[in-house]
Amino acid sequence: MIVAVGTVAAGLTHQPMGQSGSGYVSEPVEYPVNIPGCESVEPPEEEQFYGVLTTGQEDYDNPAYPWLTSKKANAMSIAVREALPPRVDTVDGSSLRYAGDPLVFQPAASADGAYDPGTSADGLVTRDGVEGSVTVNVTRVDDGPKPCQAGWLDARETLPDGTVVDIRDTWDEFDGDRSHSNIVRVYARDGSVVVAASSDRNADYESTGTVPLSIDELRRIALRPELLWSAPVPDGIPPLPMSCDTNSEGAGQFSSQAVDRLNASLDDFWQSAGIPVELDRPLGSMRTSPSGSAGACGAVMAGDGTLMIRVIDADYEPSPNPSGAVTLADGSQFRDDYPGASGMTLDGDPIDDITLVKPSGTRVDVQIAAAQTLVDRPLLQAIALTVAGSVD
Repeated sequence: MIVAVGTVAAGLTHQPMGQSGSGYVSEPVEYPVNIPGCESVEPPEEEQFYGVLTTGQEDYDNPAYPWLTSKKANAMSIAVREALPPRVDTVDGSSLRYAGDPLVFQPAASADGAYDPGTSADGLVTRDGVEGSVTVNVTRVDDGPKPCQAGWLDARETLPDGTVVDIRDTWDEFDGDRSHSNIVRVYARDGSVVVAASSDRNADYESTGTVPLSIDELRRIALRPELLWSAPVPDGIPPLPMSCDTNSEGAGQFSSQAVDRLNASLDDFWQSAGIPVELDRPLGSMRTSPSGSAGACGAVMAGDGTLMIRVIDADYEPSPNPSGAVTLADGSQFRDDYPGASGMTLDGDPIDDITLVKPSGTRVDVQIAAAQTLVDRPLLQAIALTVAGSVD
């Protein structure tokens, strides 16, 4: 057994073998067994876990994955979201990975040499009010489909073009809580391996008893041509937005609908302001924080700098005796929590930021990091006021 380190893509690396330690039990494996679509079936292997290390510093500029650019990851992410069945909605801020957005393919992590983790997109979804998870992983192999093996698949189908599709529905238990999963694994002719999986575990990692996506629905996702590593990126697909987070766990006011309204206000502001600064995407590119809907954030390239906006549901209270703070007519305050302090990026670019706290406790942070920029403090304050006027 290889001991796991860091984050392991659950359901993608584990080979179930029945009873295990630490209160964990997986579905017993029957052998010998006949598996539809398999001429022969190999015996099950010993239980295996592969270590996958994530540091939060991975990016898409990885020589080991030259095909996984930010634009490619965006095209793949769009394809997965478009393939979700009707009445299945992603849960805002529900990625299972630190600082990741739901159902957005992440940069490849480091792993043991025997295992290629590829890129994964995951998140919680709801169907008819019931939560569950969805994970899609894409990687490459050079030696074709894995031989049929007991405990690895329930059936195999070979399509006319040579694509191989394995399916499996299974269960496992942690301390008596049994979870069910549906898994579809596609071996494409170009060497791509696409695994689409769905389980009935909710945000609290408790089983709901209902897996949100069926085998057929996962099959449609896994067979999307955009997920092949060799598929070209369609024209007009932008890079993924820069990562951001607010570290504001839990539920709050920043649902996708609320963030859409906030983005519309920011776009209207920028258009009317007529600032001669080129943005790489609309100023209204905020999204629910990966930490949860108690926050929203967004980042854009503004000229040669990075403009970051964060807004957080919080119990901040404007200081009754503020030092260097400006109190507005409605009771909001522009605050300087660290008077006299200044910061800079790892590249040495100076950082200028402002903080606005509303009487409700909602906090708005706007920051520019650039060597030289036309985005000055009055503009940062105007952006913060636009955000504050669109939220509670």
